[in-house]
Amino acid sequence: MSGGKHKLNRAVVKALDAPGRYGDGRGLYLLIGKTGVKSWVYRYQIFDRRRDMGLGPVSRTNHIEVARTNAGKARSLVKSGIDPLEQRDLDEGLVVEKREAKLTFSEIIVKFFESKDQSKYFRTEQTRRRWYFCLTTHAAALHKHEIKKISTRDVYETLIPIWGTKTETASRTRLYTEAVFAWAIAMQFRDGPNPATWRGNLDQLLTAKERVKPSKNHAALPWQDVPELMRKLRTMKTPASYLTEFIILTASRSGEARGALWEEVNLEDKIWSISAERMKMKRPHIVPLVGVAKSMVIEKSEFQDRALVFQNPSNKKAFSYNAPMVTLRKLGYDNITTHGFRSSFKTWALEATNFPTQAVEFALAHETKNTVERAYIRGNKMLDKRREIMTSWDNFCSGRS
Repeated sequence: MSGGKHKLNRAVVKALDAPGRYGDGRGLYLLIGKTGVKSWVYRYQIFDRRRDMGLGPVSRTNHIEVARTNAGKARSLVKSGIDPLEQRDLDEGLVVEKREAKLTFSEIIVKFFESKDQSKYFRTEQTRRRWYFCLTTHAAALHKHEIKKISTRDVYETLIPIWGTKTETASRTRLYTEAVFAWAIAMQFRDGPNPATWRGNLDQLLTAKERVKPSKNHAALPWQDVPELMRKLRTMKTPASYLTEFIILTASRSGEARGALWEEVNLEDKIWSISAERMKMKRPHIVPLVGVAKSMVIEKSEFQDRALVFQNPSNKKAFSYNAPMVTLRKLGYDNITTHGFRSSFKTWALEATNFPTQAVEFALAHETKNTVERAYIRGNKMLDKRREIMTSWDNFCSGRS
């Protein structure tokens, strides 16, 4: 023990085993916990405050001499009027800041999904998978780049190989990439502007997707042929066929019908109230239940002890996205989509009836920009008109008109 100022050495530290605090001198202590764990602590006083600064557990590499050196550094800071604990927090913050400054696009994607999962951003697991696939597959060229250094040119060079061949996919990838950059900017992982924005940025380098490859509408069955399909569909009498029939009769989106909950159904008022969280446009929507759709729900009401109105008997969960499509394929309808029946309904309403266009649009849960119209169609009078529309559609689908 040099100069008599040190009271401990390696042998003493190894031999001590009783819980307690053992001073080495000049503020350095050996702490032994109740479980026998040994650690170093430097005690000091600054600004009339006494504080303990942990210097790590005793180990082969953190022995008495290392602890004295670290305590000496802290002691020098105290003499300079600097709190060692505050300085360590500052140093660790700078280390984190430096590390974050070098985060790659791939690492940001991980943080992005963690954040969005916590905030329940993705309405369905299928949507989340689509985002993840596009960002990890089609935006892979950006992965190794530091998020702060990615430029518009980098994004352009990532998208251009598939812009002309997989235009819709490329467009989605750009949109999702823009969202990741927007999140990174908001979290201060990089400064703006966003290198993946379209207007005034990538639109100067890439041709608008509509001009490259015009988007195709969901393949729809001509409305004149719907009664024949419905006749065939009603011969199947399977859980999936009932679901498909319900989708057609209510002109709803597949996901809305597949996820229909008993708590959304009011049998007394004969309405199906879908919450904003389950709607594409994030606005609540009411569907009047009439005709066969109403009867179908009433017949199933004995199963209200379960959450879902339409439940897959094989796994007791909601039907998959493909279930209605498979049902249509079994009937020989290979070239139409389930979503296309919304188009069939709209075309029928516009060409074969005199119902107000606003009521037809609201029956499809489409947005109307006119605030007066929005207020009107939320009223009971428009709900009654929509009930007339859906009754007429039910009669048509059933071959009664």
